[in-house]
Amino acid sequence: MKQLIYILIITVFFISQISNTVHAIKETKNKTPEKTEQSLPLTAKINYNDVIKKAEAHSYDLKAADFSILISKQGITDARSEYYPKLNLGATTEYNKNYRDNASSTVMSVGDSFINPYTRYQTVLGVNLSYNIFDFGLRRNVLKMAKEDVEIKKMEEKQQLQELVLNVTDTYAKILMLFAQENAYEQMEVLQEKNLEYYKRLYDAKVVSSTELNLAKVNLEQTKKQISEIKSLKEEALNWLSFYTGENYDKENLEAADFEETEFNPYEDKDIEKSVVWKLHEKIINKKGYELKAAKRVNYPKISAYSRYNLYGSDYSSYNDNLGNIKPSNLSIGGAINMPLFDGFKNSANIKTKKFELEQLLVERDKAVAEYVTKLAVMRSNLTYLNKQIDNNFLIEQELIKKADSLEKLAKNRVASPIESNNAKIELLKQNIEAVKNETAKEAIIRVIEALSREYK
Repeated sequence: MKQLIYILIITVFFISQISNTVHAIKETKNKTPEKTEQSLPLTAKINYNDVIKKAEAHSYDLKAADFSILISKQGITDARSEYYPKLNLGATTEYNKNYRDNASSTVMSVGDSFINPYTRYQTVLGVNLSYNIFDFGLRRNVLKMAKEDVEIKKMEEKQQLQELVLNVTDTYAKILMLFAQENAYEQMEVLQEKNLEYYKRLYDAKVVSSTELNLAKVNLEQTKKQISEIKSLKEEALNWLSFYTGENYDKENLEAADFEETEFNPYEDKDIEKSVVWKLHEKIINKKGYELKAAKRVNYPKISAYSRYNLYGSDYSSYNDNLGNIKPSNLSIGGAINMPLFDGFKNSANIKTKKFELEQLLVERDKAVAEYVTKLAVMRSNLTYLNKQIDNNFLIEQELIKKADSLEKLAKNRVASPIESNNAKIELLKQNIEAVKNETAKEAIIRVIEALSREYK
């Protein structure tokens, strides 16, 4: 009997454990895992062209610029609305109490005030139609202003695209340089560790002094420090690249391809009037010109037509009877001419302001174009300098390769020391770093010039 009880207890225990396990599995399946940085896919290989495309698609500034264009287009709709007739429906209901016994039987007016001589409830319904027939081009210039504003926003978007390309290019170039430096310094670290071992042996054999041994230790530590700094700078650059592209990069195993070849000639002069900087300022100047024309036409007469159709109802004692008495009252059709004669020189001051602003914009355009031309000239000058440096780097590198190969052979034949051979390799690695810096800087400048020189119709 006791054994049966024990078996029942064990069976219930196992059933409860299985039930708990199944419940936990269901809870795990139903629970949506939180998206963490570690769960995001890591990008392991990048190249410049793909990075630029992803940056354009991800850019916050370009997305905001798209909305700026859409918002600006609503200004065109707003300006076009002045070409359509305006139709208004209005209703007024009121109770008027007259306190004078000798009230006149007609409505009295004093200035802009009207005095109703009756005590009554009254309601009026009215439909008003108005149309601006002629305003000497005021509407036309306002519409042109709105259209130019849309073009300005489009040019500003292209300018932001240029800034994005410049920032991404600079970041990508830094990454390439840092990758090259990291690789070279890691090789230098291996060579310096070997040199340190040789110096320790020579010091134990009393061939070299403690000063030379300590110098080898310092050189190795400085290289390790440099590697640590390069890794930190590389991570910083990759974080910025993530900001531009929205990608999450594998910082430990990432492979970055060199700049691809381009057929663009950075020394070819492009039509400045097709550049973003020129077109943007021209659109701004055009808009200000239309603003000036519109301001001048404010003082011109405006000819308009109108019509009103009113329904009226009233009652002396009952509000409901007042509503029940509403019926057609009158229809009026007419025209009007409105022309301001004197506004205290307000619009005159506005016209002068627009003229000064227009002249200011011309100066700002000339300055922006001059800065643009100067920037291209400086980059082309730097490009020429880098080309010469690259040629010099190649010649120096060839000599250092010969030196390193020669010392390595001599070291194998025990004619030269391994330390000399390793130092020659370290010298070659430093030269390689300089060569990569110049080559990468050259390719980056070419891409920047290409982005700035892009022509737009």
